[in-house]
Amino acid sequence: MTLHRIKERPDYLAVAATRRRWVTPSFILQYMPPATALETPSKEVSEAENFRSKGQVAPMVGFTVTKKVGNAVVRNRIRRRMKEVARVIVPSHGEQGARYVMIGRHGGLENSFEKMQKDLIWALEKLAKNADLKDQRPSRKKSAGQKRDKKTKKVEKVE
Repeated sequence: MTLHRIKERPDYLAVAATRRRWVTPSFILQYMPPATALETPSKEVSEAENFRSKGQVAPMVGFTVTKKVGNAVVRNRIRRRMKEVARVIVPSHGEQGARYVMIGRHGGLENSFEKMQKDLIWALEKLAKNADLKDQRPSRKKSAGQKRDKKTKKVEKVE
């Protein structure tokens, strides 16, 4: 089975907006569940829209490596390694109809190929198991009755 790619910016942003991700030393895996992927409207007709309109439900994967990781040679090498790991693992372990984005990290060069494969399998399993969670980001709201002192940065109880 071929690996279907995410290529359009709106599709990358839609996956990131779900805020579901798993961090490994080699990469960060962002995840959009199949139900959300089918419901997500796009203003432009993107590659993903064409893909879904044909009735195909194979997982889609996008790859990115930021400039913080290194120069172009390093980034391309990490991207090639991630593509190969995804090509081998995602068709068999990925959820049908889901979208994934792999964001390369420094460990993408240092870790072995087998370690990257194990990390991807682990991340796919964890994300699929927690697919019913709405939001994994902790709340930023202060507890009721607490106030933070700006100078000392200590939390005080207010009654």
